[in-house]
This record gives sequence, C-alpha cells and structure tokens, in this order.
Amino acid sequence: MKADGPEQLKFVEGGAELLDKIESLWKQQTALHAEKSLHFAESFTTANFSDRKSVFEQKARTGTLLIVLAMVGSDQIVGYTVCSICEELSDLGVCKIGEVDSMFILAEFRRLGIGRKFLVRSMEWFEQNGAGKVIALVAVGNEEVLEFYRHAGLLPRAILLQRKD
Repeated sequence: MKADGPEQLKFVEGGAELLDKIESLWKQQTALHAEKSLHFAESFTTANFSDRKSVFEQKARTGTLLIVLAMVGSDQIVGYTVCSICEELSDLGVCKIGEVDSMFILAEFRRLGIGRKFLVRSMEWFEQNGAGKVIALVAVGNEEVLEFYRHAGLLPRAILLQRKD
C-alpha cells in the first residue's frame, strides 16, 4: 500500500452509473489478457470499452448489476469488480445466475486483500439476490487466478473450446 496507509482504502458500491469510472482499469485488464492469451490475443487488443459497457448496461436493464470500486484517497480507483445476476432457462425452470463479469486491481495494490473483499461482497450480494448458481469466466493464460477463485468456492467445471477464425 502507499505511504498514506491502508486506512485510506475505501469501497464504493453502485450500479451502471459507475461504469465510466472503470474504463481506464478495464483497458489495463484487457491489455493484460492480451499479453497472457495463448490463442486469442487479438480479441483482447480489438476489444473496446463502449461495447463492453453496452453489455453491462443490458445486464443492468434485464437483470441486476453491482459495481464495487476500491479507492485510495478521494478519487484514485485502484480496483473494481462488476457482477451481474441474470435469469437463465433450464430444464427445471428459471434459475438466477450470478456472474463475476470483470475484476481488476492495479499491480501495486494486489495481495492486500482487495480481491478477497470483492469476492466476499459479491458472494453476499449473489445470495441476497437469490442467485442459484454463480460463475466466473477465466481467460486461458490467466490460470494463476484459479486458486484465488477457489477460496470463494468457484471451481473449474468445463473448458470451452472455440474455433479461431
């Protein structure tokens, strides 16, 4: 943590109104995924925030959206998470699916418990809102985060294969 100490860290919660505040960090996350990607780096390098923002806004309209910002001081955002709950039709009827859609923490603020706080709050929020299933997608090349997610009870279930055009 910076010289001003951990007491300066605060968390701010909201919905789609906070999306513009995460743009810079989202772009850094996308660049990191492009660096680590084994097969689909170009899909990360060509991704743009306005398209992703539209997806998040659609999730907010048709379901529920939670954004949590980790902030230092009054205006420096050092990390964020975006979570959503949407309904999915299954053989057993309608099920609410909670998803950790996006999470990023600046490198110098990692390993300080911010990500753990994000996950704890996300899991509480999923439970409060009746999510029957919780998922998170992890890009190939970023497998080191699997252990982090395991602590929240999120375990690998399948490997999605995609043809590269």
